[in-house]
Amino acid sequence: MATGCITGVKSKYRCVRGISKVGSEVVKWCVNIKGVGRNGFDTEREAAIAVDKYLIKKGKNPVNILTKMCK
Repeated sequence: MATGCITGVKSKYRCVRGISKVGSEVVKWCVNIKGVGRNGFDTEREAAIAVDKYLIKKGKNPVNILTKMCK
């Protein structure tokens, strides 16, 4: 991942955070949940879907893009 001086980038999705080097346009998106080691997504949307899949796997409702299906 990034080394040296890095900055955080705010996301429009919950539990998603971007990381970039100072003065660089390249942003890597990561899941911002304690204990989750998934990071390095190229797009913000991919990271948001990963958050939703993690929450579904834990039995919780998705918060970003995916929706709960009714039975």
